Amino acid sequence: MIRIARGAAPIGLEKSAPRYQAAAAKVFNRHRGMSDALQEILSKGYNSRATKQALYLAQHEKCAWCERQMDFSSSPVEHYRPKDGAWRHLPGQKPRIDKGHYWWLAWSWSNLLFSCSRCNDRGHKANYFPLRRKTRKARAPKAPVSRSRPDSISDVSKERPLLLDPAGAEDPLDHIEWYPTNTRFNRRDWLWTPLGLTDEGRATIEILQLSELAGRAQGHVRSLLPIIEEVEQHLAAGRIPEAHKRWNQLIADSFTPEAQWSAFAWHALRHLVPPSYRAQHQLADPRRPGAP
Repeated sequence: MIRIARGAAPIGLEKSAPRYQAAAAKVFNRHRGMSDALQEILSKGYNSRATKQALYLAQHEKCAWCERQMDFSSSPVEHYRPKDGAWRHLPGQKPRIDKGHYWWLAWSWSNLLFSCSRCNDRGHKANYFPLRRKTRKARAPKAPVSRSRPDSISDVSKERPLLLDPAGAEDPLDHIEWYPTNTRFNRRDWLWTPLGLTDEGRATIEILQLSELAGRAQGHVRSLLPIIEEVEQHLAAGRIPEAHKRWNQLIADSFTPEAQWSAFAWHALRHLVPPSYRAQHQLADPRRPGAP
Protein backbone atom coordinates (compact mmCIF):
# COMPACT_ATOMS: atom_id res chain seq x y z
CA MET A 1 0.00 0.00 0.00
CA ILE A 2 1.24 3.48 -0.87
CA ARG A 3 -0.11 6.96 -0.27
CA ILE A 4 -2.45 8.24 -2.94
CA ALA A 5 -3.73 11.70 -3.78
CA ARG A 6 -7.33 11.95 -4.92
CA GLY A 7 -7.10 15.47 -6.29
CA ALA A 8 -10.19 17.64 -6.61
CA ALA A 9 -13.65 16.15 -6.37
CA PRO A 10 -15.34 15.60 -9.74
CA ILE A 11 -17.91 18.26 -10.59
CA GLY A 12 -20.67 15.69 -10.92
CA LEU A 13 -20.16 14.46 -7.35
CA GLU A 14 -20.01 18.00 -6.00
CA LYS A 15 -23.37 18.71 -7.60
CA SER A 16 -25.11 15.44 -6.74
CA ALA A 17 -23.76 14.84 -3.23
CA PRO A 18 -25.87 17.55 -1.53
CA ARG A 19 -29.04 16.11 -3.07
CA TYR A 20 -28.30 12.59 -1.86
CA GLN A 21 -27.22 13.87 1.54
CA ALA A 22 -30.44 15.85 1.93
CA ALA A 23 -32.54 12.86 0.84
CA ALA A 24 -30.70 10.61 3.28
CA ALA A 25 -31.19 13.08 6.13
CA LYS A 26 -34.91 13.31 5.34
CA VAL A 27 -35.32 9.53 5.48
CA PHE A 28 -33.16 9.31 8.61
CA ASN A 29 -35.34 11.89 10.35
CA ARG A 30 -38.55 10.20 9.24
CA HIS A 31 -37.53 6.79 10.58
CA ARG A 32 -35.61 8.18 13.56
CA GLY A 33 -32.48 6.27 12.59
CA MET A 34 -31.25 3.60 10.20
CA SER A 35 -33.84 1.87 8.02
CA ASP A 36 -34.20 -0.12 4.82
CA ALA A 37 -35.21 3.08 3.05
CA LEU A 38 -31.98 4.77 4.14
CA GLN A 39 -29.96 1.74 3.08
CA GLU A 40 -31.51 2.04 -0.37
CA ILE A 41 -30.38 5.66 -0.69
CA LEU A 42 -26.90 4.76 0.59
CA SER A 43 -26.43 2.38 -2.34
CA LYS A 44 -26.64 5.20 -4.90
CA GLY A 45 -24.90 8.33 -6.03
CA TYR A 46 -21.29 7.80 -4.95
CA ASN A 47 -20.48 5.27 -7.67
CA SER A 48 -21.27 7.20 -10.83
CA ARG A 49 -19.01 6.57 -13.80
CA ALA A 50 -17.44 10.03 -13.48
CA THR A 51 -16.60 9.56 -9.79
CA LYS A 52 -15.27 6.07 -10.39
CA GLN A 53 -13.18 7.29 -13.33
CA ALA A 54 -11.70 10.11 -11.25
CA LEU A 55 -10.62 7.69 -8.53
CA TYR A 56 -9.39 5.14 -11.07
CA LEU A 57 -7.11 7.69 -12.72
CA ALA A 58 -5.97 9.29 -9.45
CA GLN A 59 -4.89 5.85 -8.23
CA HIS A 60 -3.18 5.06 -11.55
CA GLU A 61 -5.60 2.19 -12.22
CA LYS A 62 -4.52 0.36 -9.07
CA CYS A 63 -6.37 -0.85 -5.98
CA ALA A 64 -5.94 1.58 -3.09
CA TRP A 65 -5.22 -1.30 -0.71
CA CYS A 66 -3.13 -3.94 -2.50
CA GLU A 67 -1.75 -1.91 -5.46
CA ARG A 68 -2.75 -4.45 -8.06
CA GLN A 69 -3.87 -3.08 -11.41
CA MET A 70 -7.61 -3.40 -11.84
CA ASP A 71 -10.19 -3.59 -14.53
CA PHE A 72 -12.38 -0.50 -14.42
CA SER A 73 -15.73 -2.18 -15.00
CA SER A 74 -15.46 -4.97 -12.41
CA SER A 75 -14.00 -3.03 -9.46
CA PRO A 76 -16.03 -1.09 -6.88
CA VAL A 77 -15.89 2.34 -5.32
CA GLU A 78 -15.05 1.75 -1.66
CA HIS A 79 -15.69 3.78 1.49
CA TYR A 80 -12.79 4.21 3.90
CA ARG A 81 -15.26 4.83 6.73
CA PRO A 82 -18.08 2.35 6.09
CA LYS A 83 -21.42 3.80 5.15
CA ASP A 84 -23.72 1.24 6.81
CA GLY A 85 -22.25 0.34 10.18
CA ALA A 86 -18.69 0.18 11.51
CA TRP A 87 -17.17 -3.09 12.74
CA ARG A 88 -14.98 -2.01 15.65
CA HIS A 89 -13.46 -5.45 16.23
CA LEU A 90 -10.66 -7.17 14.34
CA PRO A 91 -11.17 -10.42 12.41
CA GLY A 92 -11.71 -13.33 14.79
CA GLN A 93 -12.69 -11.13 17.73
CA LYS A 94 -16.12 -10.83 19.31
CA PRO A 95 -18.19 -8.54 17.05
CA ARG A 96 -18.64 -4.94 18.16
CA ILE A 97 -20.69 -2.98 15.64
CA ASP A 98 -21.72 0.67 15.61
CA LYS A 99 -24.79 0.45 13.42
CA GLY A 100 -25.19 4.20 13.01
CA HIS A 101 -21.77 4.88 11.46
CA TYR A 102 -20.95 6.50 8.97
CA TRP A 103 -23.89 6.95 6.64
CA TRP A 104 -23.50 10.72 6.55
CA LEU A 105 -20.12 10.35 4.76
CA ALA A 106 -21.42 8.14 1.94
CA TRP A 107 -20.96 10.88 -0.68
CA SER A 108 -17.89 12.63 0.78
CA TRP A 109 -15.04 12.69 -1.71
CA SER A 110 -12.49 12.41 1.13
CA ASN A 111 -14.06 9.07 2.11
CA LEU A 112 -14.01 7.37 -1.30
CA LEU A 113 -11.41 4.99 -2.74
CA PHE A 114 -11.17 2.68 -5.73
CA SER A 115 -10.73 -0.93 -4.67
CA CYS A 116 -10.40 -4.36 -6.19
CA SER A 117 -13.26 -6.74 -5.44
CA ARG A 118 -10.97 -8.96 -3.37
CA CYS A 119 -9.92 -6.23 -0.94
CA ASN A 120 -13.47 -4.88 -0.67
CA ASP A 121 -15.27 -8.15 0.06
CA ARG A 122 -16.61 -9.40 3.41
CA GLY A 123 -13.52 -11.50 4.04
CA HIS A 124 -11.25 -8.47 3.87
CA LYS A 125 -11.98 -4.73 4.26
CA ALA A 126 -15.77 -5.11 4.39
CA ASN A 127 -17.04 -2.77 7.17
CA TYR A 128 -14.04 -3.10 9.46
CA PHE A 129 -13.15 0.18 11.07
CA PRO A 130 -11.56 -0.38 14.49
CA LEU A 131 -10.27 2.54 16.52
CA ARG A 132 -7.39 2.85 18.93
CA ARG A 133 -8.29 2.20 22.54
CA LYS A 134 -9.54 5.26 24.43
CA THR A 135 -9.92 7.20 21.18
CA ARG A 136 -12.76 9.69 20.86
CA LYS A 137 -15.35 8.05 18.64
CA ALA A 138 -17.53 10.22 16.42
CA ARG A 139 -21.03 10.37 17.83
CA ALA A 140 -23.77 8.70 15.86
CA PRO A 141 -26.33 11.34 14.88
CA LYS A 142 -29.78 11.49 16.35
CA ALA A 143 -32.84 12.74 14.52
CA PRO A 144 -33.46 15.38 13.49
CA VAL A 145 -30.30 16.12 11.52
CA SER A 146 -29.71 18.97 9.12
CA ARG A 147 -30.87 18.31 5.59
CA SER A 148 -28.58 20.97 4.17
CA ARG A 149 -25.20 19.62 5.39
CA PRO A 150 -25.65 16.17 6.95
CA ASP A 151 -22.01 15.37 6.18
CA SER A 152 -21.05 17.84 8.91
CA ILE A 153 -23.34 16.48 11.65
CA SER A 154 -20.65 14.47 13.41
CA ASP A 155 -16.97 15.35 13.67
CA VAL A 156 -14.61 12.45 12.90
CA SER A 157 -11.39 14.44 13.27
CA LYS A 158 -10.75 13.21 16.83
CA GLU A 159 -10.94 9.54 15.86
CA ARG A 160 -7.73 7.54 15.65
CA PRO A 161 -8.45 4.67 13.25
CA LEU A 162 -6.36 1.52 13.28
CA LEU A 163 -7.06 0.94 9.59
CA LEU A 164 -4.60 2.92 7.48
CA ASP A 165 -6.04 5.43 5.05
CA PRO A 166 -4.18 5.29 1.70
CA ALA A 167 -5.15 8.92 1.09
CA GLY A 168 -4.44 10.07 4.64
CA ALA A 169 -1.59 11.95 6.24
CA GLU A 170 0.24 8.80 7.34
CA ASP A 171 2.53 7.06 4.86
CA PRO A 172 1.70 3.32 4.82
CA LEU A 173 5.38 2.57 4.14
CA ASP A 174 6.09 3.67 7.71
CA HIS A 175 3.59 1.16 9.08
CA ILE A 176 3.93 -1.96 6.92
CA GLU A 177 7.12 -3.62 5.68
CA TRP A 178 7.47 -6.67 3.46
CA TYR A 179 10.12 -8.82 5.08
CA PRO A 180 11.94 -11.96 3.80
CA THR A 181 12.01 -15.22 5.71
CA ASN A 182 14.13 -18.38 5.25
CA THR A 183 16.98 -16.17 4.01
CA ARG A 184 19.46 -19.03 4.42
CA PHE A 185 18.24 -20.24 1.04
CA ASN A 186 18.82 -18.72 -2.39
CA ARG A 187 17.19 -15.31 -2.80
CA ARG A 188 14.87 -16.78 -5.41
CA ASP A 189 13.34 -19.00 -2.71
CA TRP A 190 12.91 -16.39 -0.01
CA LEU A 191 9.39 -16.16 1.31
CA TRP A 192 7.99 -12.69 1.92
CA THR A 193 5.57 -11.65 4.62
CA PRO A 194 3.99 -8.33 5.57
CA LEU A 195 5.27 -7.09 8.92
CA GLY A 196 3.31 -4.54 10.94
CA LEU A 197 5.65 -1.92 12.36
CA THR A 198 2.87 -0.18 14.32
CA ASP A 199 -0.55 -0.97 15.74
CA GLU A 200 -2.05 0.55 12.58
CA GLY A 201 0.15 -1.57 10.36
CA ARG A 202 -0.68 -4.77 12.21
CA ALA A 203 -4.43 -4.07 12.16
CA THR A 204 -4.39 -3.21 8.45
CA ILE A 205 -2.50 -6.41 7.60
CA GLU A 206 -5.02 -8.42 9.59
CA ILE A 207 -8.10 -6.74 8.12
CA LEU A 208 -6.92 -6.93 4.52
CA GLN A 209 -5.30 -10.35 4.99
CA LEU A 210 -2.21 -9.10 3.17
CA SER A 211 -0.33 -12.31 3.93
CA GLU A 212 -2.55 -13.96 1.30
CA LEU A 213 -0.59 -11.99 -1.30
CA ALA A 214 2.77 -13.49 -0.31
CA GLY A 215 2.85 -15.80 -3.33
CA ARG A 216 2.35 -12.92 -5.71
CA ALA A 217 5.05 -10.99 -3.86
CA GLN A 218 7.50 -13.87 -4.29
CA GLY A 219 6.68 -13.98 -8.00
CA HIS A 220 7.40 -10.28 -8.30
CA VAL A 221 10.81 -10.75 -6.65
CA ARG A 222 11.65 -13.45 -9.15
CA SER A 223 10.95 -10.99 -11.95
CA LEU A 224 13.38 -8.48 -10.38
CA LEU A 225 16.22 -10.87 -9.60
CA PRO A 226 17.58 -11.38 -13.16
CA ILE A 227 18.09 -7.62 -13.47
CA ILE A 228 19.66 -7.36 -10.01
CA GLU A 229 22.01 -10.22 -10.88
CA GLU A 230 22.91 -8.51 -14.13
CA VAL A 231 23.80 -5.34 -12.19
CA GLU A 232 25.94 -7.38 -9.78
CA GLN A 233 27.75 -9.07 -12.67
CA HIS A 234 28.54 -5.70 -14.27
CA LEU A 235 29.91 -4.42 -10.96
CA ALA A 236 32.02 -7.53 -10.38
CA ALA A 237 33.54 -7.14 -13.86
CA GLY A 238 34.22 -3.43 -13.35
CA ARG A 239 31.60 -2.32 -15.89
CA ILE A 240 30.42 0.53 -13.69
CA PRO A 241 28.53 2.62 -16.30
CA GLU A 242 26.65 -0.45 -17.51
CA ALA A 243 25.74 -1.40 -13.94
CA HIS A 244 24.45 2.09 -13.15
CA LYS A 245 22.45 2.23 -16.36
CA ARG A 246 20.78 -1.12 -15.73
CA TRP A 247 20.07 -0.28 -12.09
CA ASN A 248 18.57 3.08 -12.95
CA GLN A 249 16.32 1.42 -15.52
CA LEU A 250 15.17 -1.10 -12.92
CA ILE A 251 14.26 1.72 -10.55
CA ALA A 252 12.48 3.67 -13.27
CA ASP A 253 10.41 0.66 -14.31
CA SER A 254 9.59 -0.45 -10.74
CA PHE A 255 8.48 2.91 -9.42
CA THR A 256 6.45 4.55 -12.13
CA PRO A 257 3.05 5.69 -10.80
CA GLU A 258 1.39 2.84 -12.73
CA ALA A 259 3.72 0.11 -11.47
CA GLN A 260 2.11 -2.65 -9.44
CA TRP A 261 3.60 -3.68 -6.12
CA SER A 262 5.73 -0.55 -5.78
CA ALA A 263 5.49 -0.59 -1.96
CA PHE A 264 6.59 -4.20 -1.89
CA ALA A 265 9.38 -3.55 -4.41
CA TRP A 266 10.64 -0.60 -2.36
CA HIS A 267 10.94 -2.75 0.76
CA ALA A 268 12.23 -5.80 -1.13
CA LEU A 269 15.11 -3.90 -2.74
CA ARG A 270 16.34 -2.90 0.73
CA HIS A 271 16.90 -6.59 1.46
CA LEU A 272 17.96 -7.76 -2.00
CA VAL A 273 20.37 -4.87 -2.56
CA PRO A 274 21.16 -3.48 0.92
CA PRO A 275 21.83 0.25 1.38
CA SER A 276 25.46 -0.45 2.33
CA TYR A 277 26.01 -2.26 -0.99
CA ARG A 278 24.35 0.58 -2.90
CA ALA A 279 26.54 3.14 -1.15
CA GLN A 280 29.68 1.12 -1.86
CA HIS A 281 28.90 1.01 -5.57
CA GLN A 282 27.19 4.40 -5.82
CA LEU A 283 23.86 2.92 -6.84
CA ALA A 284 20.99 5.37 -6.53
CA ASP A 285 18.43 4.79 -3.79
CA PRO A 286 14.92 4.13 -5.11
CA ARG A 287 12.60 7.08 -4.68
CA ARG A 288 9.94 6.46 -2.05
CA PRO A 289 6.79 5.55 -4.00
CA GLY A 290 3.42 7.20 -3.53
CA ALA A 291 2.10 10.71 -3.22
CA PRO A 292 4.37 13.14 -1.31
